[in-house]
Amino acid sequence: MNDNGKARKVNHSLLKASGIAALVLAGALLLCGILELCVLGLKNRLDYLDAGKRWSADGSRYAVIGLYAEESAGISPDSAEGWTHSVDAKLSEASVTPSEGGRVWTYCYGTDAVVSVTGPKGNANAETIAANGDFFVFHRMKFRYGSGFLNDPGIPMGVVLDRDLAWRVFGAENVVGMTVTVSGEEYTVVGIAEKESSAGAYERAYGSAPRMYMSYAGFSKIGAGNVTFFEAALPNPVKGFAYNIFTDSVPRNEDSAALVEATDRFSLKNRYDNMKELAYAWVSANKIEFPYWENEARVYDYRAAVMMLFEVAAAAVAGAALVLSFVFLRISGWSLIDQLKKLFSKLAEAWKRKKKDRAEKTARGKKKDRAEKTARGKKKKNRPESPDPPAEQTVGPESPSAGE
Repeated sequence: MNDNGKARKVNHSLLKASGIAALVLAGALLLCGILELCVLGLKNRLDYLDAGKRWSADGSRYAVIGLYAEESAGISPDSAEGWTHSVDAKLSEASVTPSEGGRVWTYCYGTDAVVSVTGPKGNANAETIAANGDFFVFHRMKFRYGSGFLNDPGIPMGVVLDRDLAWRVFGAENVVGMTVTVSGEEYTVVGIAEKESSAGAYERAYGSAPRMYMSYAGFSKIGAGNVTFFEAALPNPVKGFAYNIFTDSVPRNEDSAALVEATDRFSLKNRYDNMKELAYAWVSANKIEFPYWENEARVYDYRAAVMMLFEVAAAAVAGAALVLSFVFLRISGWSLIDQLKKLFSKLAEAWKRKKKDRAEKTARGKKKDRAEKTARGKKKKNRPESPDPPAEQTVGPESPSAGE
């Protein structure tokens, strides 16, 4: 008896251990899910990753790819324009052609520089992005007043100021239509933009200096600069299609340029690769000065890699917990089949009892009915017969009356 009791106790302990391991498994999987949601939140903060969705007219899949180069790489605007023609040719060879009068892909390229901007209330050194192509498709700004400049070489002199620069050179914000002077050239203010965020990685990457945005054609009036970024949103019907078109059309020197498939940067593979390089995350062997949006994205890459480290650890714990839970359950002698058999047996017994009770109830009911019927028959048999009532005498009209 003691042995049996001891066996039952050991089995109970093993079952309990199996349950604890199952709870650990559930907790690890929950942690992985939470971390995946956090990564999705980081991805949603990078608006330029959705440039392809904004450009697509029919909801087809697009990939956003960026090339970021050192100033010394010597990429001229003419070279960048040549790349666009090469991409057009590659897409045409692949039978990816736009509808009449349309474009199946979009791009922007440019450089950044520091220029002195003068207005009626003062002057300031401004971090300036000079860009051609559909810059505002890739980088949607929060315009407080006005809108973005047009990429029309015939109208190159429109500029966008951020609120900080507007206050420094105008002492006001709503200055759309007014002019600023840069290196002796006058430019018309077409928009006033504000920061997308005032905290976190964006704030750090954006910096504290005032900013201005202008077309490459407008920038060429005051100087020249090599292209340091080239971004494209290309159709990507199958994985790798857009990347191959881009790399075949845009040559690069790996020592002076970095290539990023932006829409794929938060994939499991990329995050795992970045996780393996975490120890060297702050080591940079090139002189590339990334634009502020790419610097923000790289901060998120680092955070996603750290999260991936915890995900891998949680997945390892989940795997171990799954194995232990199964082993403890198997050793304990507990079997799902046995439990199901017991359950079915109990259900069958309950059904038999219910069926028996119903039969007994029916039998009792029949017996009671027979008894009541017999009692009614006896009562009727013992009841005395009542005499027939006397016949009534009817007096007709021809009958003599009693008086006669």
